[in-house]
Amino acid sequence: MERRPVLPEGNEHPVCTQCGFVFFASPKLAVGCLVIDGGQVLLLKRGNEPAMGRWTFPGGFVEFGERAIDAAVRETSEEVGLQVGVDRLLGVYTDTSNHNAQLIAYLAHPQGGAPAPSSEAVAVRYFAPPEIPWDTIAFPSTSDALTDWTSLVKRS
Repeated sequence: MERRPVLPEGNEHPVCTQCGFVFFASPKLAVGCLVIDGGQVLLLKRGNEPAMGRWTFPGGFVEFGERAIDAAVRETSEEVGLQVGVDRLLGVYTDTSNHNAQLIAYLAHPQGGAPAPSSEAVAVRYFAPPEIPWDTIAFPSTSDALTDWTSLVKRS
């Protein structure tokens, strides 16, 4: 592989010198569910890096061939043991400190099970909007999604 300008923009990308394959680096797609119950949002305290010990909502990466919405439901089940129904898309977010991932956040409601800690979530609890631990939120994209949700709550 060698870096060469590639059309149409002329930006440089790694290109195979034998077959001409062009490697276009692109971000990973992350998804998550803001599970809402009784006007409160479910957050988990991360049990692994990055941002271990900080709060976020259940989520993770989309697997190859998986629909984003299915990945959000799967990740919620894996991380906190909760079955959820997705209500709607909340938004799409970029972590300004890490452009390697784009986040799709969904609003969801519990459908079965009870939220519980796991290897990925050392603590799990619901927070009313004024109780959200803003100073220990894991990622800027988490904060952005929670801000959008709290804005929706204030309007209703």
